[in-house]
Amino acid sequence: MNKFISIVLSISAICSCGQQICTIRGEISDPVDSVRLFSMKGSLVDQCAVTDGAFTLTCEIDSENGVSVSRGENYDPISLIPDTKEIIITMDEGKPVVSGSPLSNELQELQQWALSTFMENSMKAMSLIEAGDQKGADAINAEMHKTIASHCREIYLNHKTDALGMQAMTLMMMDLDEDEFMELYEQGGKVIQEDAQIGGYYEHLKSMPQKHSIILSEDGKVLKERSSFEDYVGVGKYTLVDFWASWCGPCKEETPNVIAIYEKYRSEGLMVIGVPVNDKLDATEKALKELGIHYPQVLDPSQELAEKFGITGIPRIILFDPEGNIVADGLRGSEIEASVRRVIFDQER
Repeated sequence: MNKFISIVLSISAICSCGQQICTIRGEISDPVDSVRLFSMKGSLVDQCAVTDGAFTLTCEIDSENGVSVSRGENYDPISLIPDTKEIIITMDEGKPVVSGSPLSNELQELQQWALSTFMENSMKAMSLIEAGDQKGADAINAEMHKTIASHCREIYLNHKTDALGMQAMTLMMMDLDEDEFMELYEQGGKVIQEDAQIGGYYEHLKSMPQKHSIILSEDGKVLKERSSFEDYVGVGKYTLVDFWASWCGPCKEETPNVIAIYEKYRSEGLMVIGVPVNDKLDATEKALKELGIHYPQVLDPSQELAEKFGITGIPRIILFDPEGNIVADGLRGSEIEASVRRVIFDQER
């Protein structure tokens, strides 16, 4: 169940090149000053002011790669697939209405179906757990995952080369038998096989080497080392650990804060490491170079660490004490430095 939560919250895609332009026009009743358009990797594609409740955004026409319209932190982003020259969005008090893009409509229907299916069954399972019927709750969860896999499999088989198929695979991949996942993955087009999250799981099943870390040297080369999480955490130093992924937009927004802490406090004895979650190795290496991340990255292809620390959503930033105990969890933004100073340096005074 926890893996499914992470998948639902983490809808990933890659932005590639095209020739024609998709214009996204919208009407919005909420008091919003501006809107932004992001690729599903989290890169800013376009932005504009909202004038008299209307806005216009543009991107390349590309059915392989999704985008999302953001109205700010207080609103859920609107996922789209720019498969046509013009997409119209109407946003009022109800859910957004999208017209002009068949794939976008199917994408939103799939996301809404998956979320409602998960919430409905989770509530039923929780009621049974509270009544002491764990076996009944397990049966509901097992049936739910079968339903998700069945529904998404049908969509995937009809959309193996576009962003809708990518979303279907993302939602169902942890609910598939490993052999079936491998077979479906290998049937997929470029959008499937180059996706960092899906490809990361594929690499895990293909037995990526365990107990390794990588680090970006100052001259821009990615070096591999034979080391593990236990070589950095619980070895006599406070250690800040960032669970993240190259496909996670919020993770990359948080990265400059982690880098700043690393640069400022490493001379004071603070260790900083990253743990890529469900990420392809080449995508991780590319992100290290693009973002300028020079602290070690502990590879976790089996997701052993993610499961050990209950990682159901990323970014997840945790501070460990010299003995390996968690002293601060769920850190974001200015909270990171505040916690570092409070638990490390204030105690030294």
